[in-house]
Amino acid sequence: MQRTTIGRFRLGPLLLAILLVNGSSGQRRRGYPQPPGPPVAQDEPTSDTKSSHRLDTFAMEREAQELSALASSIPGDVEHLKKGLLPSDAIDKLKRIEKLSKQLRRQIGP
Repeated sequence: MQRTTIGRFRLGPLLLAILLVNGSSGQRRRGYPQPPGPPVAQDEPTSDTKSSHRLDTFAMEREAQELSALASSIPGDVEHLKKGLLPSDAIDKLKRIEKLSKQLRRQIGP
C-alpha cells in the first residue's frame, strides 16, 4: 500500500504539470499568418485638401481688375515724376500691385 501512495504523489505533480502546459497555449493559430496589406498611397489628396485648392474665381477676377486699374494709373504717376512731382500714393500703388500679383500667382500656381 505504501507503494501506491508514493506513486500517486509522484504521478499527481506530473499530471498537474502536463495539464498546465497544455492549458496555457491559448494563442493557437490555425493556418499561416496573413501578410500586411499594401501601403496606402499618401500622394492622393483627400477631399479636405481638394476643397482648399479649389480656385476662387470671383476673388481672382476682382483682384485682376484691381491690378489692371492700378497698373494703368502708373504711367500718369511717371509723367508727374518727370516734372519733379511725386504723387503721394504712387509708392502705395506699387506695393499694392506687388501684393496682388503675389496673391494671384499663389492662387494660380501649384
